[in-house]
Amino acid sequence: MPVRDTLTVRQNWGNALRPQSIIRFEQFYLGSNALSVLLQVLHFTGLLGGSTLAGVAPEFTLSIVLVTYSIVFVFWYLITRRASNVAKWILVVMAGLGLFSTVPLLLKTAETDLVYALLALLILLIQFVGMAFLFRRDAAEWLRSRGQHGVIDVSTFN
Repeated sequence: MPVRDTLTVRQNWGNALRPQSIIRFEQFYLGSNALSVLLQVLHFTGLLGGSTLAGVAPEFTLSIVLVTYSIVFVFWYLITRRASNVAKWILVVMAGLGLFSTVPLLLKTAETDLVYALLALLILLIQFVGMAFLFRRDAAEWLRSRGQHGVIDVSTFN
């Protein structure tokens, strides 16, 4: 087998058995969380100086942020790599419930830091767009079957 074909097989292997909607969810979900990490890094001093976290040790704040993003990656892994329909529903319910606290918090933040609030809103919208891909037919069938039923890229075998 020529080297080029081997590379093609290796590159396609991760996506070959996953539907396009799952791949799109992954792109939106990881992209929104990468933007979120960047926003948190740029705004970390604002987190520490804000009235909400005033007097809290920076190490504690950083550990909470790390635990939060660890949970984010657990959901990513369970949904996109393990085809967990349960994880999908837990993520969707948590995101829906999170809106009840996030929207008022964004409105309050917009009073003092409009740019941060708008970027956080954009990240939130990107996450919900990504989650919408989980409800497309191909993704729903794939998750219901625990990844046993899905799109196979036959060009991989050429």
